[in-house]
This record gives sequence, C-alpha cells and structure tokens, in this order.
Amino acid sequence: MRTNILKGKIVSAGYTQRTLAPLLNMSENTLSKKVNGQTPFDTDDVVRLCELLNIVDNEEKAYIFLQ
Repeated sequence: MRTNILKGKIVSAGYTQRTLAPLLNMSENTLSKKVNGQTPFDTDDVVRLCELLNIVDNEEKAYIFLQ
C-alpha cells in the first residue's frame, strides 16, 4: 500500500484520521494502524474509504492499495 498517497487523499478530501475513523466504524487508533500499513484493510474498508474519498478509478484504487 502507498501510505503517503492515501494520507494525501485523506487530507485533500478534507478529513483527518480523527474525523474519518467514525465514518468507517473504527477507532482512530485502528485507522491509524491501517493507514500506516501495520494492519491490513479488509475489502469492505477499502470500498467505504474509496467512496468517502471519491476514489472511483479502479487503476487508482489498485495503485494506492495494492503493491
């Protein structure tokens, strides 16, 4: 996963990890671990995150979330 790009997408969408975590039904600590690559995102998390961040292009999704 490309953590720096994901962090940039979060900021450019107007979120912080604190404001985004409840929208993903997880704690800020859990989201932080996922964003920093310490814990993997599951498929449902990625789908919801992409919806919230308006990431619609499949190639962009793959570039951010797949190595």
